[in-house]
Amino acid sequence: MLFNTKPEFVGIEAIKTRQAVQLAQFERWATAGQWQSIHDHHYDWWMFPIDAPSSYGFAWTVYEGDIAELKKDAAYLDRYLRGVTFLMRAWGWDVDKAEFIPNPQPDQKWQDWPIRLYKAAKSLTLFGYDAQFESLRSYAQHLILSGEDFMYNRRDLATFFE
Repeated sequence: MLFNTKPEFVGIEAIKTRQAVQLAQFERWATAGQWQSIHDHHYDWWMFPIDAPSSYGFAWTVYEGDIAELKKDAAYLDRYLRGVTFLMRAWGWDVDKAEFIPNPQPDQKWQDWPIRLYKAAKSLTLFGYDAQFESLRSYAQHLILSGEDFMYNRRDLATFFE
């Protein structure tokens, strides 16, 4: 089983801690109807970790072994899924129902973050949350069919959602 052994890796406990702090911010912003705050902040790396390096190098990268360790923590998994729910609510999408939220607030809309949607969806596949991934894929397909551009760094992220 592969683990992140890079010297810059922050470690499992740091991922859990940073994620918990971020989720508390999500909850405050959502309660206050401050959906734009979710759009404006950067958190993808610790909220929706994936198996690829980022602008932080390998600091927040997780592999199969790291994911297995994270999945042993029920509280982490609960926060993880709530994080996905808040992200998607900020975009006007109900993950559980796989449909748009009726009567969203003005800032509950797509904000042209295809890389963030890609990372959240990829993370869901790595963690084995197939139903949630399908919901995000459905959202992405709605966006793509409506003409939204999913190019990021000369890469078409739309292919991930086919």
